[in-house]
Amino acid sequence: YRAGDEAAFELMMRLYRAPIYGFFRRSGASVEAADDLFQETFLRVHAHAAQYVATRPFRVWLFTIAHNLMRSHWRKAAVRRFLVGWWAGGGEPPEVPDTRAGPDEQVATRTSLRWLEAALQQIPERHRQALVLTQIEGLSLEEASEVLAVPVATVKTWVHRGRASLAAARKAHEGDAV
Repeated sequence: YRAGDEAAFELMMRLYRAPIYGFFRRSGASVEAADDLFQETFLRVHAHAAQYVATRPFRVWLFTIAHNLMRSHWRKAAVRRFLVGWWAGGGEPPEVPDTRAGPDEQVATRTSLRWLEAALQQIPERHRQALVLTQIEGLSLEEASEVLAVPVATVKTWVHRGRASLAAARKAHEGDAV
């Protein structure tokens, strides 16, 4: 794309749509906000393409942009909530059932996914983002460290605490279901 191939930009958007959009949704953005944030991410990629350092992994650079936009989104939402007492968040989590599974399995998968998405929203943002980046989006601890601008040890701690929070939530959820 930097060499002038405009088709490469469209390909890049298609390749990274699911991970970036998923990152926004799993970080708590509504469908509408995730759409806007996705578009803004690639507007910034376009605007700052000349500043990209080819020795740095593109995926890390892209998630850094997405992470910064997500933080900005939450800051703006907090200001809106404070000023007008209103927030346009929420919405249903994305559904990704296994279409090869039977109806009962699809319902169980949807239910589990909804529970996981809701449970993720209950843990601290930094723990959630560390989990999403490393466990769902597949970034290494070092890459997540770069995206979150914290030491690798901090990312490890946040992932550990996020997992512990999810485990406690699952235990509580299973206790409620009995």
